[in-house]
Amino acid sequence: MIMDESNELLGGSTQCHSTKSSEKKRQDEKETFPDGKIVLLNGTQLDCYPLADEDIETEFQDKLELDTTGQYLSVRKCKPKTTHVSDEWMQKQQLFVDNAFYLLAHMDRIMNDSRMFLAPVAARNGLAYTGTSGFKRPTLGVYLEWWQTSDDAMRIDNEGCRSLVYSLAGSPLSGMNRCSTVREDGNIDTVTLSSFGRHCGSFIKINTRYTEAKVHYQAYTLQEVLDILHREDNRKLDYDHVITTHFMQHEIDRLNRCLERLTEESSHWREKYLFALISFKEDEARAFLAEDGKLETKISQEIEHLKMQKKALKAQLKRGQIDNVSYQHSITPINKRIEELEFQLCRFRHDKLKEIFQTNEIDSGTIGRYFREKDKQ
Repeated sequence: MIMDESNELLGGSTQCHSTKSSEKKRQDEKETFPDGKIVLLNGTQLDCYPLADEDIETEFQDKLELDTTGQYLSVRKCKPKTTHVSDEWMQKQQLFVDNAFYLLAHMDRIMNDSRMFLAPVAARNGLAYTGTSGFKRPTLGVYLEWWQTSDDAMRIDNEGCRSLVYSLAGSPLSGMNRCSTVREDGNIDTVTLSSFGRHCGSFIKINTRYTEAKVHYQAYTLQEVLDILHREDNRKLDYDHVITTHFMQHEIDRLNRCLERLTEESSHWREKYLFALISFKEDEARAFLAEDGKLETKISQEIEHLKMQKKALKAQLKRGQIDNVSYQHSITPINKRIEELEFQLCRFRHDKLKEIFQTNEIDSGTIGRYFREKDKQ
């Protein structure tokens, strides 16, 4: 069950096969940053400020592991242990929630300073069976990147009210979840996110991307970040336009991601359909490939011979053995013959495949992929 959950966290909810493969490939790539820098998701490199050796926590880790406290729907039949949350921690969480939209408005400034980007945020996130692993010590920059790239993290309801998701809780296995959002007016709502596995998985991926940086580099406190921003804008910034722009850009990016997923899924099922057609005419398809290969070899050899003739004519022209009129008179029929040969091959493929499959959607490349996939099975 835990292995399935890890797959859900990393890959999101059920997708087409090609989507899962591409996502898994991306997640298997270990992020490595240049010394003294972090690289953001958008490719920006930020200079970092190393901590003194005595301030580095060498034992801090943040990887997926089984929760044994019983607090997050543990599989163990035991009474859940309560976790004490200090008043100071609650105050820090409230500071983040109260200023979430203000911080979003200053996203560009925050994402150009590693000490602001790495500022720790007090927020409670957790999943069934794995608890807080993968969610430890989220930073201000982690939330800003997640808000930007996660489909439902920045929300607009039917009445036009904008909100930001700041707390994730639920099970990627069942999809059941109860997450918290803060509205622009400061009110807190509980919402249910669709495709919960994909959303919490993306948060974990972004958060753990910067685990080493959290250990080794300096970071402001959230209050210090706010103090700096207040000094720079003198508390007079009217950021409603900036917030609106961020939400509009988020919606554009969300639609582009949706289009990309649909296009990829459509291509996957289209190929499945074409492979099914080929399977009904497999013998004819093999015979076509054999005949096509022979014809392609024959035509390629003749074209190569013609190209050698062209090369010889050009050499004669350079040496002055023929003039430009004679060169053009000789080269024109050679070019015309090459075009005829290329058209002959295309025409053969089009007519033959249309005769076999009664459709123009299947080409020789599709047939080649079909047999390569079959050979792997």
